Amino acid sequence: MASQNSSVIMQPCVSYWGMHKSARNLDAITSYYFPIYGLSERDFFTYYPVLTFVESVIYQADEKVEESQVKNSFSDGINYWIQTKNLIIKFLKKRNLEHPLIEKYLDDLEEYYHLENRLMSKETVTYTDIIKAAELRTSDLRTLHAILFKMANKPYNQNAFDVMWTLEVLADLEDDIKQYEGDVKKDNYNTYRMLVKLYGEKAFKYLQAELERYNNFLQERIAQSPEDEQKIYLEILSRYKKELSAETIPEPILE
Repeated sequence: MASQNSSVIMQPCVSYWGMHKSARNLDAITSYYFPIYGLSERDFFTYYPVLTFVESVIYQADEKVEESQVKNSFSDGINYWIQTKNLIIKFLKKRNLEHPLIEKYLDDLEEYYHLENRLMSKETVTYTDIIKAAELRTSDLRTLHAILFKMANKPYNQNAFDVMWTLEVLADLEDDIKQYEGDVKKDNYNTYRMLVKLYGEKAFKYLQAELERYNNFLQERIAQSPEDEQKIYLEILSRYKKELSAETIPEPILE
């Protein structure tokens, strides 16, 4: 247990805005990840301080990255993220929660920010880069997932990470459908927006193909899971489709 005099524990790092933005993903952790580890909503406040701190400072860094894109000062956002990543690692070490998997996902998030900067910088957009960005973009959820299993003192389950990784990508693609028009107006990164830049009016076909691919991939991974896990994943998927599944892909906005 970390000393209460530890500067990283006592340091004021989290804004209201960061906490507000983190609430959605914390709700997702409670709804879709807790059941995997036999946890209930009543357990939330056991994990709340650590998960909230980490996700809040990640969102604050994400905001800085977006600000740097608007100003065409991409390195400023990356430098802020590196400082944030080091802060998270230091904080987790103080809490005896360090794990190589957590650091890997934080590195993946850094790779995503570099890729997002490139895609937003008027350089050539490629299909490969767009899909890679979509797969890296939810690395913050994977970070929280890794912290959760570490805090819960559960054995590492690669299959759980594989299944949820696929759902995370699918959910992020569907969320970009909902956020598409707003992201165009705000000049924010959006997977569908990148596809429109690349394919114009045909972009919806490519997005639909990716949605089908990841949905099929998810179904395959669930079917290949141990029987006792399948029921949990199917219940998670059913809840997701009922609560968060996307609307129809909107008409592309040609910029």
